[in-house]
Amino acid sequence: MLVLCAEVGAGHVTVARNLTALLRRRDEVSEVGLRTDLDVVGARLGRFLTRGFELHLERIGWTYELAYRVFYEHARPRRLAHLALAVLGSRGLRRTIAKFGADVVAVEYPVLSAALGELRARDRLPVPVCSSISDPAGLHYWAHPGIDLHLLSWPEAVDEVERIAGPGRAATVRPLVDGRFLAPPSRSQARAALGLPAELPVIVVSGGGWGMGDLAGAARTALDTVPDAIVVCLSGRNDGVRHQLERRFAAHSRVQMLGFTDLMPELMSAADVLVHTTGGTTALEARLVGCPLINFGTGVAHVRNHARALAARGLAEWAPTRAALGPAIQRALAGARPAPLDTSALADAAELIVALGRHG
Repeated sequence: MLVLCAEVGAGHVTVARNLTALLRRRDEVSEVGLRTDLDVVGARLGRFLTRGFELHLERIGWTYELAYRVFYEHARPRRLAHLALAVLGSRGLRRTIAKFGADVVAVEYPVLSAALGELRARDRLPVPVCSSISDPAGLHYWAHPGIDLHLLSWPEAVDEVERIAGPGRAATVRPLVDGRFLAPPSRSQARAALGLPAELPVIVVSGGGWGMGDLAGAARTALDTVPDAIVVCLSGRNDGVRHQLERRFAAHSRVQMLGFTDLMPELMSAADVLVHTTGGTTALEARLVGCPLINFGTGVAHVRNHARALAARGLAEWAPTRAALGPAIQRALAGARPAPLDTSALADAAELIVALGRHG
């Protein structure tokens, strides 16, 4: 088995590593390889894509928005993009898969899914491909008619995937996250472990692995909205943002700063509400724990699509502005905590991949 993903944000790699660990526990699987870089499409194209995502998504924004509107929202440019990814990445992908000797490829990244799906559809790749999909919506690159099976962490995504790829091509699986999210600690246990007060409101503000979005505005709004709240602000691996936040809130004893942390199950269990700016895997983890979620900010491209989709399905609130965030926080604190996602009847992703390798 070969698992492919890209280290663009933290969520994709987290899911890919968890899937790799599940596959390695299977007696039927002799070897599992994991690649977390886009060089699998070729060194030059891989560097171009990686630097492009970092530049356009993290630093500029509007250029990523423009590309998304052209190459995602319009069918003809989207098909051309799929074809271009397959043509340009064909040699690297086929060489990588052949060198490893994979019987099945599992992919957790939309650009790679689109390229592999196009190659499969054109009979240029003899190995079956699974697409692991950890996003709730906006799946035109994750899903493809050439992909053999789509493994969905969000049950609500089935209809969209089947519209894109065809009926019977999707299965909802137990989400490929840290197992601690499937059996999280109680609120009191989590607060004790984190050293947080037992009774005061706790609001967690997160910018994902890249520390993106208006975290300072979210923290300030939370303080103004709930005078006695403890605000825990997460800046991911973005040390620059963390230092800025530390300077800005140095005088506020009720604000705590954290960088990238492996304490997310405890933080979500302890929190009365999570304010998040980037969607993705963090939103899925919040649903598993049953932590009220507010997507904050207008977002760009797929982030905005995720926020809109989750709000439409009643799975989260969407507060595009600071003015909307305060009332959303008040509603979350006044309302009942959502029930965690029941995963007991969901399929095991590794089992489905092994079955595909046996019969594919």
